[in-house]
Amino acid sequence: MKTPLLLFAGVLAGVLLGAGAVTYVGNSSGDSAGAPGQNGRPGAGRGAGRYTPVVSMAVAEQSAIARTIDVIGEARASRNVAITSEITGIIEEVAIAPGARVSEGDLIVRINDDEQQVALTRARADYPIARANAERYRNLEDSEAASELEAEQAQNAYIAAQAALRAAEVAVSQRRIVAPFSGIIGLSDIEVGDFLRAGDPVTTLDDTSSVFIEFAVPQESASFINIGQPVRAALTSAAAQFYDGKIVAIDSRVDPVSRSLKAEALFENANGRLIPGAVFAVSTTAEGEDAIALPGLALQWDRAGAFVWRRNDDGAAERAAVVVLQRRDDLVLVEGEISAGDVIVSEGADRVRRGSPLPAKTSSSPARHSAPTAAN
Repeated sequence: MKTPLLLFAGVLAGVLLGAGAVTYVGNSSGDSAGAPGQNGRPGAGRGAGRYTPVVSMAVAEQSAIARTIDVIGEARASRNVAITSEITGIIEEVAIAPGARVSEGDLIVRINDDEQQVALTRARADYPIARANAERYRNLEDSEAASELEAEQAQNAYIAAQAALRAAEVAVSQRRIVAPFSGIIGLSDIEVGDFLRAGDPVTTLDDTSSVFIEFAVPQESASFINIGQPVRAALTSAAAQFYDGKIVAIDSRVDPVSRSLKAEALFENANGRLIPGAVFAVSTTAEGEDAIALPGLALQWDRAGAFVWRRNDDGAAERAAVVVLQRRDDLVLVEGEISAGDVIVSEGADRVRRGSPLPAKTSSSPARHSAPTAAN
């Protein structure tokens, strides 16, 4: 009978010890639940679901979707002309070299003008005589020493001499082909002694101080280009070298064949690296539909899609579903259950749960959000 008694005593002792342990654990749990938690708030510990995460906050800002248009364009000089001869004659002087820079009025080619110089000399001699005769007959008419008819004939002779002098001067000037504006001379194969006919090409002249690049955009993108819009261009064979310009002209209608709209961008070309006729890769970015800009790190994903944590009026985290429209550097452009001015978690969003207390301190821009901070 000793063994059953010992067994009974052991069971009774175990029951008593178990009851005491339950009582101790219960009292300890009650004390923990009732004690002040983090930030001095009762129940703010992990056990009560009021854990305050260490996060960064930012303000959602109004923005617009950037629509980038990439096309091919061709460069041309801001002013260019094919210089031709107005008259026929033998070339007496070639004053230019291909590739040379000339100023407005500089001589390019001089054609033999011996005959025209003779006519000019004669006209210059006749002109003062005709003018003096016209004045003398006018005085004689006033004193009735000459008839009105004689005075008119003298005046007409003066006018004819004046016209002859002007014609002789023009004929001489036509034998001098000069630069109509400052620029660079193109290739030419003319030589001294060549016979030049009226309309024959002499050379080309390009003003390359600035360059136009003409390009065409698809009709779907026509509404996204505007006068003054920045444009970037690069030679298709040297894409690392970029040139910046702006749109200065847009066609008034879409081409019915290509269904595209032509535009021109102006580029300053002081260093002369933009060569007329070259083909360029042209890129321009326009702002499209409105969107909300957020830091990229603010974006979270689950089975329902993308969302961010927003600070509500009570200072707690609430979920706001969004749709990503575009990514731009470290920003994302979204639309959805969020508006400009909303305070959102920009860093540390993976530590946040629904209802978590969130700090009010934010950065001025979603692109430059603050360092992680905890709620005060």
